[in-house]
Amino acid sequence: MQRTRMQSGLLKRASLASCLLAIATPGFAGMTQDLSDCTASDRKSSAAACTRVMNSGRLPKEQFYIGHYNRGWSHFNAGDTEKALADFDKSISYNPGYADTYYSRAVIQHDLGHREQSLADLDRYVQKKGEVAEAYLNRARLFRARGELNEAFSATQRAGYLDPSDAKVEVMRALVLSDMGEKTPARMAADKAIAAKPDEGSAYYARALISYREKNSDAAMADLEIALARKDNNISAHELRGRIHAERGETDAAAKSFMRALEIVPKSLEARAAQQEARKRLAELPGGVQIKDKVAQAPSATPPPQKTSSETEPPKCRRFIPSAETTIAVDCP
Repeated sequence: MQRTRMQSGLLKRASLASCLLAIATPGFAGMTQDLSDCTASDRKSSAAACTRVMNSGRLPKEQFYIGHYNRGWSHFNAGDTEKALADFDKSISYNPGYADTYYSRAVIQHDLGHREQSLADLDRYVQKKGEVAEAYLNRARLFRARGELNEAFSATQRAGYLDPSDAKVEVMRALVLSDMGEKTPARMAADKAIAAKPDEGSAYYARALISYREKNSDAAMADLEIALARKDNNISAHELRGRIHAERGETDAAAKSFMRALEIVPKSLEARAAQQEARKRLAELPGGVQIKDKVAQAPSATPPPQKTSSETEPPKCRRFIPSAETTIAVDCP
């Protein structure tokens, strides 16, 4: 069984293809798209694809935990936490020894506000995962998402003890220390992460957040540009850049940054929180934003009527952002 690496501390996808290759038939070729979709839980077609794979009769029962695991993340990314929870429960019933499902369920329980159940699953995850830095980093991420910063810091320190060379530990340490108001050690941790891995965009984002909290928006913006040049799908970086633009009165630039944050599928707890913040701030921008409940439907492909040439301001069209459930004014093509 091939297992892929945990992405950004939240999303981990298991491979179904290796389980089915040994029993391939002439009809197997038609399943290749379903296999691809099932293991890519950020696709809208993923949940249905996982269902078809499990109903195909080609997947051994002992591997059903993978299908339920992947489908659980598909439902979670689609915002259906109840279905996600049911799939993770089912995955555990098929394979109670697969550690990452407990972390996944802990995240769902966190989203549902079930603190004690979340903590219990988090403890099971660490117990089964073993004494590895990744386990404690994920523990730190969940505690940080809950605002339990002392626990988050303790888990980060344990991760650093287990793997002192992991730059992700320093990034997490910088973020947690910044949340705790420890500005100087937070910056030292961010600088250390950048020095250890200068191509890692998340380290620049961490330093940008520290600068922003120190009221140094120019330094924050400079680091955000580097972070997004390294990795453009950093939702937190786009949201923070939008926040800075908005505070400067640069409404169009702020809207563009918030919109970009909402176009990306969140793959971490921090990214999900940042996307919620971007959605809120986009709706609060002065002018140009309309909430979906005031709009009957998304705009059609035909642009709205443009302003007449006698009007002095440039014409505007509207663009619908599904994940934000808003429309926003944009320059017409």
